[in-house]
Amino acid sequence: MTRFVGRKFRFDYPQAFTSLPDYSAHRGQEVTVLRRLKRVEEYDYQGELMFEVRAADGWKGHAFESELMTRAQS
Repeated sequence: MTRFVGRKFRFDYPQAFTSLPDYSAHRGQEVTVLRRLKRVEEYDYQGELMFEVRAADGWKGHAFESELMTRAQS
């Protein structure tokens, strides 16, 4: 889990999700993982970890582990 914090990933937000325009606008951009979110307290755990991320323009959002892609996964 901590192997994500401080690292940069490409934010692979699903194309089908359109209800969060800020998230859609940052799809494909590089984000830095700031911290792991707390299960139950900060999100509804669905079998996957979530992280707080920040893009270069200062936007902050939440990303599931599967939405964080390394270059090798791209």
